[in-house]
Amino acid sequence: MDIKLYATIFLFTITCKLGAAEPTIAATNLVIDNINCTSARVSWTNGNGSWRIVLIKEASAVNTTPADGVRYTSSATFGAGSELGTGNYVCYNGASNIFTVSGLQPNKTYHIAVFEHDAAAPDYFTSTYPSASFTTKFLNLDFSYSYTDSCQKTNNIIFKNNSTTDLTGVTYTWYFKDGNQATGFDVQHSYQQGGYFAVQIVALPSGGCPNSFTTGNPVRIIPRPVSKPIEKNGNYSQCFTGNHFYFNDQTSLAPVPKCAYIRTWYFSTSDIATFPTPDRVYSKPGTYRIFFEAETLYDNNKTGCKDTTSLVIKVIADPSTGVTVNSDTVQCLKGNEFDFDNVNPGVVSYDWDFDDGGTSTLKQVKHTYNDIGEYHVLHKAASVEGCKSQTTKIVFVKSNTTANYSGLPAEACEGDLPLTLIPTTSGGIWTGSNLTDSIFNPSNPGLFSIKYLIPDTFCPDSLTKSILVKPLPKFSLGADENLCDGGTKDLTVNVAKGQILWDDGSTAATRTIGNAGKYWAQVTDSGCVWKDDIELFVGYTPIVKLPNDTSLCRGSILQLDAEWPNSTYAWSNNSKEKSIYVTSEGLYTVTVTNPCGVASDDIRVYFQGDFCDVFIPDAFTPNGDGKNEYFEILGKNITPRFFVIYDRWGAKVFDSRTDNSFRWDGFHNGLPCGDAMYSYVFAYDVIAGDHKRKNTIKGSVLLYR
Repeated sequence: MDIKLYATIFLFTITCKLGAAEPTIAATNLVIDNINCTSARVSWTNGNGSWRIVLIKEASAVNTTPADGVRYTSSATFGAGSELGTGNYVCYNGASNIFTVSGLQPNKTYHIAVFEHDAAAPDYFTSTYPSASFTTKFLNLDFSYSYTDSCQKTNNIIFKNNSTTDLTGVTYTWYFKDGNQATGFDVQHSYQQGGYFAVQIVALPSGGCPNSFTTGNPVRIIPRPVSKPIEKNGNYSQCFTGNHFYFNDQTSLAPVPKCAYIRTWYFSTSDIATFPTPDRVYSKPGTYRIFFEAETLYDNNKTGCKDTTSLVIKVIADPSTGVTVNSDTVQCLKGNEFDFDNVNPGVVSYDWDFDDGGTSTLKQVKHTYNDIGEYHVLHKAASVEGCKSQTTKIVFVKSNTTANYSGLPAEACEGDLPLTLIPTTSGGIWTGSNLTDSIFNPSNPGLFSIKYLIPDTFCPDSLTKSILVKPLPKFSLGADENLCDGGTKDLTVNVAKGQILWDDGSTAATRTIGNAGKYWAQVTDSGCVWKDDIELFVGYTPIVKLPNDTSLCRGSILQLDAEWPNSTYAWSNNSKEKSIYVTSEGLYTVTVTNPCGVASDDIRVYFQGDFCDVFIPDAFTPNGDGKNEYFEILGKNITPRFFVIYDRWGAKVFDSRTDNSFRWDGFHNGLPCGDAMYSYVFAYDVIAGDHKRKNTIKGSVLLYR
C-alpha cells in the first residue's frame, strides 16, 4: 500500500498599519487532539491579537520567541516553515484558532507554543503564551514464523505477530503469497504447493504509519514428489514361463530451486533398487506388490518429504503345474487305480497321455494299468490368460507280495510253552501282544491277534491270525501250615468247573487232613490242567520254663535256655537266640512264639561278692600229718590257667606252669620253705555251657608247720 504525504504552504501578505498596538492578552486553552503517527490537530482560544504564530519543536520545549517586525513563513508540514533558533519551526501564522500539523514522525514528542501578534508590524506578545507537548502514535510491523514440517501438504506454519502499536482497533491481514490470506493477530497456514513465499502483513487503520511489512526471509516449502512407478510395457500380468518385467519411474516434482528427488523400489525386504528403470524375472508364480518411495532432496540433503505408492504385478502359474496324483504314485498291480487332476484355476483345456496308449481331455480322470512298470504321464494345459505349458508325472506299478505264517494253533492253555511262528516269507515285522520277535507266549488268557507284515516299500502285505488262550482252572490249597496240638485241616479245591483229582486218587472238592505231610490236588478243564500242593506240619503250643530266681557269685555266668521246636525268641535284652548267658543281675524275660501259640517266662538274677565261685584257704600246715598238707584253690565250673606263689622278697617259689600242678606242697627246689606269709596269683576260667570268662585272684597265704 502506498502512502502519500501532502504539505500546505500558507503565504501571507502583511499590511503594515502605522500605529497598530501590540496585543496584551495571550491565547489560552491550548489543545492537541486527533493525534496519529504523522499529524495532530492544534486548537486554542485566541487572545486579543489580530493573528497568532505557532512554533513547534521536536523532543524539547520551544526555546525561542518571534522577533518584532520580522515576518515568518509558516507551513503546516513540520520542518517546512521558518526555523527560529534551532529546531523551532513556524507551523501556523494566521487569524484562525485551529490547524492540523503534518509531517511528524511516529512515536516522537513535540512541544508547541502560541504567540499573539498584531499582524501588521508585526508586533509579538511574548511575555506570556500558552505551550504544550504531545507524542505521536506508533505502529511497528514485524512477525516471525516456525514449523517442524516444511513438506508440501503436511506442513503447518505458525506465524507469530511481533508488531507493536499504541493505535486502537488495528486489524492485521496476512498475505501468504500462495493465493491465500488470513486475518488475525497470530495465524497458521498450510501450504499445498512447494516454493518460496515472501509473506506480507498489512495493518489497518495505520494512523498514518507504514501499514505493510514483507518478510525478508521467505517461507521455504519443500515440494513433495508425486510418485508414479509403471511397468514400461504395460505388461502387469505375465505367464510364468518367460516372464520379464521392465519398470520405469515417471515421478514428477515441482520445479523449485535446489530441489531434486531420490527414488527407492522395494521388491522385497532384501531386494531394493534406486535407479529409474529396474527389471525383474520372478522365480515362482504369484501376485507381487512392489512398493515405491520418492523423497525430495534439498541442496542434496534428504528432507523427509516423501510420497509412497505401490503397483501390483501378477506372475501367472504355468497351467500344467497344478497336476496332482491323489493316491500313491507307486501302487501294486492288483487293484491299482491312479486319480489324476489339474487343480490350477483358470485352466481351459486339458490333455492327458498315460503312456500306455490311454488318453483323456477331462480335468479329473482315473486310470488303471494292466502291467507292472514305470509310466510317464504327460499333461498339456492352457489357461484363460493364454498361458500354455506341459508337465510329466511318473507313476509306478509294482508286483504284489504275499504274507503268511504257520505255528499258531487256534487254541492254547494259559502258561503253555511259547510258540514259534514260522513265516513263508522272511524279513517281515511281527506285531501283537505277548509277542517277542516270532515267539508267542501264552502267559495269560484271552483272544490274541498276531499280525505279520512284509514291509515292501511299494507293495506291502500283511496277514493277521488269532489264538484263544484258555484260562487255567486256578485254585490254591493255601500256604504251608502247622497242625497244632493234634488238630486237623480241611483242604478245599474251589473252582467253578473241571475235574478234581487228589494225590490219594479222591475226587471230592474237600479233604480233611490230620497228619503231617505234603498233599496235592489238580483240576482239568477243557484240556487245561492246574495243580497245587501244600505241606502240613505237626506242632505244639510252646512251653517255656526258666529257673527260679537265683543268686550267683560275681563273675559267674548263668545260661538261660528257652528252646522249643519251630519257634522264635524274644528276650528282654533284645536277643533273638534260643539261649542267653547272664553276667549281670536283673530281670530277664523271654517270649517264645511259633505257629501254635506264644509262651513267656522270667527270672531275676542276683550277684553276690567277688569270687564266691572259688574256695581260697588262708593258711596250710605241710608238716606230714596228712592234714592241710597242700595250698590249693578249689571251685565249681572253673578251669585253672596258672598258679604262681612268691615269698616275701618276691622270689618265685612255685609256678604251676613249670611244676605241672595247681597245688603247692610248701617246698621249693626240693627243700621245705620256712613259716611265713606268701603271696599268690591264681588265674582261671569260669565255664558256663559253651561260654567262659577269665578271672585272676591275688592274695596271701600263711605257711605254718
